[in-house]
Amino acid sequence: MDKVISVSGLNNYVKGLLEEDYNLVDVAVEGEISNFVNHYKSGHYYLALKDEKSLIKTVMFSAYNRKLPFVPENGMKVIVRGRVSLYERDGTYQLYATDMFQSGIGLQHLAFEKLKEKLFKEGLFDESRKKTLPTYPFTVGVATSATGAALQDIISVTQRRFPCAKLIVAPCGVQGESSKQSIINAIKRLDNRDGIEVIIIARGGGSKEDMWVFNDEDIARTAAACRRPTVSAVGHEIDWTILDYICDKRAATPTAAAEIVFPDIKTIQFQLLKYEEKLSENVKDKTARYIENLEYVRNSRGFNNVKILCQQSSDNLLNYQKILNQSLKLKIDNEIKNLSYLSDKIENNNPLATLKKGYSLIFKNDEPLKAKQKLKKNDRIVVRTHTQELSCTVDSTKTVRKKGTV
Repeated sequence: MDKVISVSGLNNYVKGLLEEDYNLVDVAVEGEISNFVNHYKSGHYYLALKDEKSLIKTVMFSAYNRKLPFVPENGMKVIVRGRVSLYERDGTYQLYATDMFQSGIGLQHLAFEKLKEKLFKEGLFDESRKKTLPTYPFTVGVATSATGAALQDIISVTQRRFPCAKLIVAPCGVQGESSKQSIINAIKRLDNRDGIEVIIIARGGGSKEDMWVFNDEDIARTAAACRRPTVSAVGHEIDWTILDYICDKRAATPTAAAEIVFPDIKTIQFQLLKYEEKLSENVKDKTARYIENLEYVRNSRGFNNVKILCQQSSDNLLNYQKILNQSLKLKIDNEIKNLSYLSDKIENNNPLATLKKGYSLIFKNDEPLKAKQKLKKNDRIVVRTHTQELSCTVDSTKTVRKKGTV
């Protein structure tokens, strides 16, 4: 013996061993309740859980037992979930319960709670990952039984609330383990189809056993992986499945799912009418204000000054136009006179003008004959009168003296 320790030290050491054992951190123990005590002050439950050969003391604090849907009784067979530790004062080890289920349905509930806790820790229940439903979905996929009442309820609500919408149905089984793969395939088909805006996964009411397939982990992960927003509509309002926690929206019934997904067309029409009335009133009010502002501006001193200036400018412009027209007319008249004078001058100096008076021109070698040039006998010349051109040959020449010369 190496050393002596106290009772408290020993109990503390054993407690540490129990709480460090991974197998004892979360256990599920089935047994019969005995020595049940509901402490009137604290609300804690104290009991013993026993089978044919032994028992273990159990405590369930009020923070946990207030969530139970039943009150434990002596002789009741239950499954208790919790951790094993040691109560140091008495030196006894006991079970600290966090949940309790009645046997029979207890094992299913235990599996349900474990999967729920697992998926919760992975963040698959987080609101932050959930997608928002579209306001006006025109194409909605439905994974459900093709012959079930759930589909008929959804169709009925759709036709009443939003008849312009289109339903795409992916038929699948909705009951029993054999329908698991059928449900998964239906969800995937809808999620991979172009145009689908929302997926409703629906089943009508039934027993918990009937709906248990919707607590399947693979179905839950398939719904969680959907690119489209999903709505669960399984069972009745009081029924909750793992799928309800996974989907982006949970509806109490298939009818409620359709009411959540589809807007009411009558409400839309009423809102549009209200918007139209409000828009019309706003237009009238703004038009009236603009007219009032316009009248104010028109009657203002500043605007009158602008009108006077505009009138003055208009009068000045008319005067300038009149002066410009007069100046332009005078200039044109002068130019016409100058043009007439030049035309007369050109006409008077035109050598051809003399032909009209009975004179003629003589050309030699296509050049006019100048006064100093002399013609000789046999020269070829052209004589041009006013009306004729004569080809001639000189027969003889004679020098003509000017008057007044000797």
